Amino acid sequence: MMREGGRMRFVRRTAQSLLLCLSMAASAADVPKDAKHEGAASCASSLCHGSSRPLEAHGVLQNEYVTWSQFDPHSSAYRVLLNARSRQMAARLRIGPAEKAPQCLACHAEVVPAAQRSPRHQLSDGVACESCHGPSSKWLPTHHQSPAVTHADNLARGLVALERPAVRAETCTACHVGDATRYASHAMMAAGHPRLVFDLETYGELWRTSGGREHYRKGPGKAAPAPEIWVAGLVTATRRQLDLVGQHAGRGGMTDFGVYACHSCHRDLRVAAFGGGTVAADPLTGAPGELRLQDGNARMLIVVAQSLGIATQDFTAAWTRAQSAVNREPARSAAAVAAVRSALARLGVSLGSQRWQTAERQRVFDGLMRAARGGAFPDPAAAEQAAMGMVMMLAELELDRARKAQIDQLFATLRDENAFDRARFARVLAQLDRGAERPVVVPRGP
Repeated sequence: MMREGGRMRFVRRTAQSLLLCLSMAASAADVPKDAKHEGAASCASSLCHGSSRPLEAHGVLQNEYVTWSQFDPHSSAYRVLLNARSRQMAARLRIGPAEKAPQCLACHAEVVPAAQRSPRHQLSDGVACESCHGPSSKWLPTHHQSPAVTHADNLARGLVALERPAVRAETCTACHVGDATRYASHAMMAAGHPRLVFDLETYGELWRTSGGREHYRKGPGKAAPAPEIWVAGLVTATRRQLDLVGQHAGRGGMTDFGVYACHSCHRDLRVAAFGGGTVAADPLTGAPGELRLQDGNARMLIVVAQSLGIATQDFTAAWTRAQSAVNREPARSAAAVAAVRSALARLGVSLGSQRWQTAERQRVFDGLMRAARGGAFPDPAAAEQAAMGMVMMLAELELDRARKAQIDQLFATLRDENAFDRARFARVLAQLDRGAERPVVVPRGP
């Protein structure tokens, strides 16, 4: 389903600002050591993925290269490093030209050793086919030869199984959240890099239909249920954020401010502006003076789990202990972060076993609505995550089209984070909730 309106505009705005970038990190361990990156040009034949129009001969559209080159923001990821804003940022950071700086190229291009590149591989392609699908030299010659060559055969040759929610989440969040080699530091943010915003299901679906055309076919049996993709993204993004805390907390005696929630500091200094809530309304609230960790995804996981009757006490307690340690006793932060990761893994297993039928979808939407109106998402970043999740659930309940005006208003409250008003956000949520006529709950497949 094409989902338009405020949700589309909101995500396009943030996506364009962040220059949507993916990585191949999820499958690195499965890639043959001698596999090479053949470059986007290897997919460009009109008989392969370079057709000017969709074809019907195979299960894919065969125009994916044209769609990527003309409509996909990933294709411009490298070129953005050449613009005035990037030049200004690089000058402030004193890193030389942005298009040559490793910390920029890590997400804005497909960076691989020379021995793993074919002559057609071009850094200037930006985030191209093999950034996500993996180096293709071993599977490119055979991936179209089904059924003689199976999908499992191609996976064994290095193709990345992006149809699996967990694999897709690992791949996307490596850039959109960060990993051991990719990190949007506080210095980068101060120099002008946009704040990172990401939701796997929302961004994935709007990427799939960007430019008003499908990037790939989505039909019965071809994709995991949207809530399953969404939860996989929340779990993986939370783990990535914890990993970054572990890597950057207390280094040199000081924690890099990039691991904290931006609005812990960058807000109206009135106490009530972005929080100061109670533990009952905000289970992740810290002691006065503590800076919150990047917790938008964690807050979503807590609400989703509670809505489904899954206990969250261990996770919330571990999170608040880790947050306190990072703020007050950095020497203890590594052990505290490890404890949160263990609790997150257990929570992820419980959430991963859910069957997403209509009743579960409705319970989660209602839970998110109650939590948001009660103050569980205290700043623009957390509110963005909540809004994307609620609208996704409305779409799953087939209520989004009837609530288009309210959805547009919801995302309008998030358009300018400097003008974010919790009271207005709550009022718009109330309108959205009143207008969401409850469906008859009948069994529904995943």
